[in-house]
Amino acid sequence: MKVPLRFQITEFDCGTVALTNAVSYLFERDEIPAELIKEIATYTLDCYDDEGNIGEAGTSREAIEYLSKWITNYSKIKDFKIKCYYFENEKVNVELIKECIENKGVAFLRTYLDCEHYVIITDIDEEKAYIFDSYYLDSNYYDEDKKVKIIFDKPFNYNRVVSLKRLDTETSKDFSLGPIEKRECVCIYKKWKIWKTT
Repeated sequence: MKVPLRFQITEFDCGTVALTNAVSYLFERDEIPAELIKEIATYTLDCYDDEGNIGEAGTSREAIEYLSKWITNYSKIKDFKIKCYYFENEKVNVELIKECIENKGVAFLRTYLDCEHYVIITDIDEEKAYIFDSYYLDSNYYDEDKKVKIIFDKPFNYNRVVSLKRLDTETSKDFSLGPIEKRECVCIYKKWKIWKTT
C-alpha cells in the first residue's frame, strides 16, 4: 500500500521530509526498511544556525550527497532496489529532471521558498512541473503568482503545479532552480537499471 506524502512539522525539516517522501512515492509502505528512514533522520538537519542551534539551518548539501551514496550502497547490501544519482551546478537543469521522470524516477531538488528549500518533482510535461512541497500553505497563498498553483487533491503525487518558465530560472523566486553554482538534485529510481545520465 502507498501512503500519502507528508508535510514537515518544523520550519527546518524540508530535507528530511522530502527525501522520505521520495522513497514513499516510489515504494509501497511494506517495502520500505525502517533502517533507511532512521538513517535519513540521523543525517539530515545537520546545519547550525547563527546561535548554534543544531538543525535550525536545515540540511547541508554534504549530508544529501552522503545520503545519496549511503542509500545506493545500502540497497546493495539489503537487496532493496533503489539507486540515487547526485548532481550539482550546471548538470542540474530541466532536461535532467525530464530524463529522471521519463525513466520512472523522482527528482529530489534544492529549490527556493523564501530561502533554499528541498522538494520532490514527481512529474513534468512541456509546460509544468508537478511538485510535492512538504511546506504546508493555505490554498490562496499563490493567488498573485500565476506561475504556481496549490493542489490539495493529489496527496500521493503532488501539491504544487509550477510553470517550467519559473522552474528554469536562475532567480530565487519560489520553485526556481536558482543560480547555476548553487543547484543540487538527486535522481532517485526504484530499479537497478543504469539510466543514461546527463
